[in-house]
Formats: sequence, structure tokens, C-alpha cells
Amino acid sequence: MRCFAHCSAIAVAWLAINVAGLPSAAAHQPGIKGRQRPANPPELKRLEAKAEEVRDAFLRDTNQLIKSFEDVGQYERAKVLLEALQKLDPENDVVKTKLTELNDRILDAGEIEVNLDLGKSWQPIGAVEKGRPLRIQVSGDYKLVTSIEAGPDGAPSANPAEDLIPHVPFGAVMGVVADADTTNRSPDKQPRPFTVGSQYEKQADRDGVLFLKVNVPPGAKCTGRLTALVSGVARP
Repeated sequence: MRCFAHCSAIAVAWLAINVAGLPSAAAHQPGIKGRQRPANPPELKRLEAKAEEVRDAFLRDTNQLIKSFEDVGQYERAKVLLEALQKLDPENDVVKTKLTELNDRILDAGEIEVNLDLGKSWQPIGAVEKGRPLRIQVSGDYKLVTSIEAGPDGAPSANPAEDLIPHVPFGAVMGVVADADTTNRSPDKQPRPFTVGSQYEKQADRDGVLFLKVNVPPGAKCTGRLTALVSGVARP
């Protein structure tokens, strides 16, 4: 990957700047003032050649290490190296593209299939970590029939947590990242659910457990099947 040459040069430059900023030994000796020596062309040429060797070695070793991690399926380790390069050169499009490819491979490698319990309560899927990619793909269809009696004050519900979520489309698959034990928490203290729909892909905004549910009225009878392919979770 040619982009690594540029990243390597930046790494060497960063190191050179930081080394140049270190105080000299004379600065620590009382009575001796630090004095910058005039540039010595032969010595400077030697140092530049050494910097070139360091850059080339960095390029070679990083390329090989990333490829080796990918070959054995250690995509996370390869991603760490690429993220380090991206910090050195945030605008490098090739590194961005490679990171996107690695994220897709990481998600594909950890993909699980879940049959959603239609019309039921929140279904735990697996643990997620803040900042880690989360991808959910839902396919299938279903029909629902409600038999709820309602009066002037609306439809009663024994459990408000199972009511329709107003900011999520009716009938849509929705998710929430919450604590594993939600039984002792009141609905107003639960994290805000989000719309999943047929496709959802974002970084998790908190640590917790991913729960999925269809946004239908409590007591609705649903027939059909929805299958979710979920990546970025660890099964309990």
C-alpha cells in the first residue's frame, strides 16, 4: 500500500521533531549554556540517509504485519495498526478505504442470525461496546392483528415499557442498548430506543446489551417472520 510511505515519512518527521525538542545534556549541567552546533553537511547527509532507512523499515514491517494479521483472521489487530497510521495522516483516503474494508470484514466475521419474537417484549441479542461498529440487517415480513379495547382515555396497558414508541415508525423494528437487567428500572430511566428498520449501521454510543423489538401495540398478534443479521455483538 503506497499510502504507507507517506504515513511513514510523517511518523519519522514526528519523531525527529520530538527528539529535536529534547534538552541537551549541556542544558542539565550547571554553568554550561546550551549552544546549537552549526550544521555539518556530511553528518546531516548521514542522518538523512538513516532517516530514510528507518522510514523504509517502518513501511516494510507495517505492511507485513498488517497483512499477516489479516491472513490469520486477526482483523482487529490489523485495524489497530491502520488507526495508528490514520492518526498520523487523517486525510489519507487510502487508509480510510482500508479501514472501511477491515470494519466490514470484522462485522462479517462476527455476524449472527436471530429470529425476532414478533409482538413480544424486548429481546436481548448480545453485548456491545461503546465506539464499536454495530450493524443490523432485517429481512422478512409479517402481519399483525390487534384486539385491544380502548375508551375515551385511550388503550390501557399494564406495562408502559411495552407501549408504542412514539418516535419510531409503527411496526418498525427498533433497538436499544441498555443494561442487561432492565427489570428493576422504570421506563423513564431507560435509554432512548432507536429505529432499526431494514438496515442500521452505526457505532454504539454506550456499553450495554442490545435489545430488539417490533414497535407494535401490546397484545398484538403477529404472524410471519423477521430475521435479523446482527454484527458487532458478543452473545451472552
